[in-house]
Amino acid sequence: MKYQIRLAGSYLAAEIFGRETSYDMREFLLAVKAACLEHGCPRVLISIRASRPMFKAEDYGLKGYVNDLVTPSCRIALVGDTSELNFAHEYIELVARQQQVNVRSFREQASALRWLAEESQPPLGSDPFQPAGTPKLA
Repeated sequence: MKYQIRLAGSYLAAEIFGRETSYDMREFLLAVKAACLEHGCPRVLISIRASRPMFKAEDYGLKGYVNDLVTPSCRIALVGDTSELNFAHEYIELVARQQQVNVRSFREQASALRWLAEESQPPLGSDPFQPAGTPKLA
């Protein structure tokens, strides 16, 4: 496995090649988080190339450490280089959004970059008129 993370204007470009295991993914995501903190950049384009598709949410940290990696202001775009990776990313998007993680899956990088460039929206599941920590009224 090899990865590269760089600041590309208003977003981080994070590419991983040859990912085979959930341990590879965890190492990569921890490096992405460190880069986000270093650059103060909550928008990330994750490109996964020449890698094994992973369909378990646990492989992306969604049943464990992902909540330590992302904040409500994060916006993460996933792009794969095969249809199998894209199918896996669509499933991961569904699970992540259920956990209030702002992730979207894209089949091409241009669409992902347009979404990353959009103006910020309130975090998923939040009510911009409801103060944080207060219960919603039915």
